[in-house]
Amino acid sequence: MALFGDLEHHALTDLARILGTRSGTLYFHSAYRGRTLELTVVQGHLRALYLDGFPVRETGQVHDILGELRAQGRGAFEFKPREFSATTPGFYNLPLLDLLPALTGAPLPEDQLPHPDTRFVPTTPPARVPPTLADTWALVGPHLASGASASDLARRVGRTEREVRETLHRLRAVNLIAPQRAGSVTRPGVPVAAQPAGDGPAGGSWTPVAPPAPAPLVHRLLGALRRLTGAVSA
Repeated sequence: MALFGDLEHHALTDLARILGTRSGTLYFHSAYRGRTLELTVVQGHLRALYLDGFPVRETGQVHDILGELRAQGRGAFEFKPREFSATTPGFYNLPLLDLLPALTGAPLPEDQLPHPDTRFVPTTPPARVPPTLADTWALVGPHLASGASASDLARRVGRTEREVRETLHRLRAVNLIAPQRAGSVTRPGVPVAAQPAGDGPAGGSWTPVAPPAPAPLVHRLLGALRRLTGAVSA
């Protein structure tokens, strides 16, 4: 019997628990960035994953995809039972139910986290807040209205900088926030040309306003000649 639902009402871990002894194909037609996911499940084990029909062979990418689905907390799914043998070929043999809890317990690699001084703002138009991130958004969302970095938020919300960077990573994964664009922050009394550029560290070096270029040499010579002519005529 086929199963239908939405991750908004059935968490991914609950779905994996239901599929613990089942075999078949689990589809997410547009839940992952508008793309189609197809998971081959054999007796509760993930044997293959396809993204828009192309196989995903790296287990690291599998973790990233399922982690984003879980953090997002919404998206329609469909499971179609199918008879597979335990020896059905696949790219890996990952217990689906055991895989999902590890996604939240394992720390994110350092190179996936935003820089502590990179400023973020809410996306425009505002994205829908997944139920699984509602409490987190209520805590940090108000501080992001005018732009804030992980180092800023750590001081404001009483969390460690590492925790806040992981939080910003999750919020960005579901399109709730984006790096602040260059020129979108102004400082009183400072010319726009002197504002920090890019979406890098907010406390980085400032670009000074270049002084006016000196007049071309020919113009300076002509001016001197006119002054000299005027002095002779007098």
